[in-house]
Formats: sequence, C-alpha cells, structure tokens
Amino acid sequence: MQKITITARDGYPLSALYAIPIAESKGTVVVSSATSIKKEFYINFTTFLVQHGYRVLLYDYRGVGESAPGDLKTSLSYMHEWGTMDMNAALNYLVIEKRLTNIIWMGHSIGAQLAGCLDNRHHVKKVISISAALGYWGYFPFPMNVKVWSLWYIISPLLIKIYGYGTLKRLGWGEDLPKNIILEWRKWCMSKNYYQDFLEGHYQTDKFYNFTTPIEALYMSDDYIANDKTAPLMKNFFPNAPYKISRISTKKYTDQKVGHIGIFRKKFKNSLWPLLIHSIEK
Repeated sequence: MQKITITARDGYPLSALYAIPIAESKGTVVVSSATSIKKEFYINFTTFLVQHGYRVLLYDYRGVGESAPGDLKTSLSYMHEWGTMDMNAALNYLVIEKRLTNIIWMGHSIGAQLAGCLDNRHHVKKVISISAALGYWGYFPFPMNVKVWSLWYIISPLLIKIYGYGTLKRLGWGEDLPKNIILEWRKWCMSKNYYQDFLEGHYQTDKFYNFTTPIEALYMSDDYIANDKTAPLMKNFFPNAPYKISRISTKKYTDQKVGHIGIFRKKFKNSLWPLLIHSIEK
C-alpha cells in the first residue's frame, strides 16, 4: 500500500492509502469509513480486495486518524465537510490523478449516507452501502436507545465542556472527534429528519434528488443502529436512485456478533467478505 496525501478543494490535507494488485486490475473501489473509524481499520479488507484484483483507496476524513490535527481542540471542521469536501477529494484523486472511472463506492455508514454529496458521481458505477441508516436515537431498540440518548443529551456536551472535544475513545466509540464534528453529528441524531436541515441549508433541497447512481444497501440483522426501521429510511434521501436493500441474517453465516462495524473484521473473511465481493462484481 502506498501512503499518500489527498488535498481537498479547501486545501485540507487528507491522509490516504492507495493499493493496487500485482496483476491486471478488475476495477477500483473506494472504502469510505464510518463515523469515528480510521482508515487502518479497513486494511485487512483492503488486502482481501487487492488479492481479488481491485485497486483500493482508503482515506481518513478531516478530524479523524492521520487527517486530524495534533490537538483536536484546534480543529474547526464539521461533519458535513466529510461529504462536501473529503469524499469529493477522494473521488477526484482517482478520476483526475489516476484517470479512472466506473468506480465502486463502498460506503460504511456515514460513508454511504453522504454519497449524495459527490459531484463527479457520473464516474461512480454504483454505491455499495454498508450499515447506512437514519441515525435518530429514538428509532434504536431498548436499551440502546437509552444509552445513545444519554450520549447525546448528557455525556457528549459534558465531555466537550471538560476537554474541548469529543473524547469518544473513553466510551469505546472509536476515535476522538473535534467539537464541531461531534456537535453536528449530535444535532443530526437528535432529529427524526436526520441531516435534512444540512441539505436544506447547503443544497437548498431536502433530499439528494439529483443522485441517480444505483445503490445496493446491506445491513446486519444484529445491528441496533442500522436496523429494520432505520436502514430502509435512508432510502428516502435518495428518491431517484435505483435502490436495493438487503438484510443479512448474520446467524446464517456466523455465531459471532457482527453489529454495526464488525463485517470488516478479519475474522469474517471466509463468511461475510464473499458477500461483499459478490456485491462488487455483480
């Protein structure tokens, strides 16, 4: 894997990894991370894709992993910029620098939710949406809805007041996040309309009406976040995109918990990863 820096159009440098197969490539995949997950989490899966003949681009959003400043308290970044700036920077690197097209966009959670922000979407063959869902806390099952409610209404404001940023590592919720990012995420997840206010403010529309790229959405049966209510609701934000949604019954493939992020763990290489290859190749 080649370590590279991708520059967003506002000048923000993003840390990225670009991997290519030894033999002739079958295609190109962008793996766009879930919230608070750094790119290194996907390295084993990336190796798997490369072994199957695919070029792969991984990158960290601003404020996350190696794209974060040394002191998170200095960051002025917002979550919506992951879509408007960073996702576009990743796609444009492949299109402009590498002269590639027919790209597979594999978005994990927020990595698919904000795919409608992609400007050069005509270079994207299809979106494979993994565990993307409307994030309103009230649509989560008990007792996780209570846990997430406490995160948004009590814990995160307190952490930001004390530390100046979201210390999510202390809670076992992935990477720490800058103040503005976690506050915007909090705002979205406290609303039944999720990020509709952002769309109306930035794009003057309530949905991604202009996004017509096919989307194949997968979610796990044991995921309390992307569940039977929230995962289908994500489709409403892409009303004109061919949208196929499938619920993966995890017990059919493994007796271990998969949840919201587990599908990319190496232990599921022989059980669940072939499903993702199938989605890429069909």
